[in-house]
Amino acid sequence: MSSINVDSYKNATNQSTIYGGFIVFCIGMIGNILNITIFTSLKTFRQTSAAFYMTVTSGVNIFQLVVGLLSRIMITGYNIDPTKTSSFICKARQFTLITTMLIAFTCMCFAVIDQYLSLTSSWRHFCTVKIASRLVIIAFLVWFLHGITIFLYVDLDLSLGSNQTSCSVINAGYSIYYSRFLFPILLGFLPLIIRIIFGLLAFVNVRRLKKHQTPIVRLEHDKQLTTMVLVEVTVDVLITLPYIIYNHIYSNSVKFSDPISNAQDQLIIAVTRIIFYGNFAIAFYIYFCVSSRFRKQLVYVFVEIHLKRWRERTHRNGINQIVPQTPDIIQKTDDVN
Repeated sequence: MSSINVDSYKNATNQSTIYGGFIVFCIGMIGNILNITIFTSLKTFRQTSAAFYMTVTSGVNIFQLVVGLLSRIMITGYNIDPTKTSSFICKARQFTLITTMLIAFTCMCFAVIDQYLSLTSSWRHFCTVKIASRLVIIAFLVWFLHGITIFLYVDLDLSLGSNQTSCSVINAGYSIYYSRFLFPILLGFLPLIIRIIFGLLAFVNVRRLKKHQTPIVRLEHDKQLTTMVLVEVTVDVLITLPYIIYNHIYSNSVKFSDPISNAQDQLIIAVTRIIFYGNFAIAFYIYFCVSSRFRKQLVYVFVEIHLKRWRERTHRNGINQIVPQTPDIIQKTDDVN
């Protein structure tokens, strides 16, 4: 009876990872591509540093979904795990997974901080695309250097109890950092706290601007971006905390030999992990739902810009085609005797 229950939990873990993972992957790829298209097509967004951070985040999110989520579907859902047989793949996957997460969350924090600063007259001069691009480069460099420790302290490890190889942390000190600081703090509570604080401050500033003689165009633009980032923070809190909290408890608790309890833990971790990947998938849909201006911009980008360009290109290609013509007059040369 217990073996049946264990098999049921394992099957539920596999199926939830496969179906839930592919759903998140598909909507995430579509949403992030649409975000990049909109933010790079409109001059309003191209000249806004907060939108620049959102564009970079969307690009990193695509990488995270491909490397992180897609490989997780193969590992948990289909039991295809090359990280157990190749030391390089083990290290490279963990490096890419952690580094892209840190970059994405850093850019999310930059976006909400930038939005707050742009609404404060004394700090607004820091909100330029030039400064934003430099901060993004610094973030990339810092987290890439941070990832070197993953290549040093993550490797294949043979479990003496089960005699199975796994990709895990092999250094005791780094294991403490990994389980007690990296995941719960750097990838969990710290970015959420930063985004909540500055999101609320930006919201207060928008309310304050309404009482002053602020140009309506600028006010609507600031209100749009502030609403988008604030709602995104709220949703991210709801989908991040379950995985961070349960994973932290599971990683630092005593493991029991009861197979049913272990199977239940794996199911909960699998489900909360898939929900956690929503951080990298649902930004576009949040923007679409909360901002009528964003919906109009979406239609404008695809109808008035890209569809119009496609029609012009098609029309131009049609005109430039060379059509063979038959001469009206055919000159004949008679033989001279």
